[in-house]
Amino acid sequence: MPLVARKALEAGADMLQLRDKSSAFAAALRRAKALKALAAPYGAPVIMNDRLDVAVAAGCDGLHIGRGDIDISLARKFFKKGAIVGVSAKTVAQAREAKKKGADYLGMGPIFKTPIKRDQKPKGSALLRAVRRLGIPVFAIGGIDRGNAAQLARQGFKKIAVIRAVCAAKDPYRATRRLKEALK
Repeated sequence: MPLVARKALEAGADMLQLRDKSSAFAAALRRAKALKALAAPYGAPVIMNDRLDVAVAAGCDGLHIGRGDIDISLARKFFKKGAIVGVSAKTVAQAREAKKKGADYLGMGPIFKTPIKRDQKPKGSALLRAVRRLGIPVFAIGGIDRGNAAQLARQGFKKIAVIRAVCAAKDPYRATRRLKEALK
């Protein structure tokens, strides 16, 4: 993880999210602190996925909440003012609810087919277009690669979240650069 994260940051990654749903608290805390230290010189915020305990203890810049996780207002009570709280949404109604509750951004998807969410049907960019009207930053997630990132950018969507496109790449630096270029 540290090598991939460093290469992504060197290539211009704007934000990092740590997904560690299964490790014991101490191991997840070590990873989160290491990622924070790595990202600090680049000015990139580090968001913890789901694990409020780890996010607060490590001094992460925020938390990403999935459906059915802790409520946004409760999560904010544990962070300093200005912390970033993002929410996963799959429908316009869920997006509207998250915005109403104070989410700073939405993670919408899966937009494209992805092996990570095999049981979920891709939503396509129509969902992003519908949610754009809510006036909250939206990150397209699910099956994002260089080709479809460019497709999203042409439609005005410049925020993406990826896992495989960078983490599984032979050259994470080059993969990140290509994604950044595709979003221009």
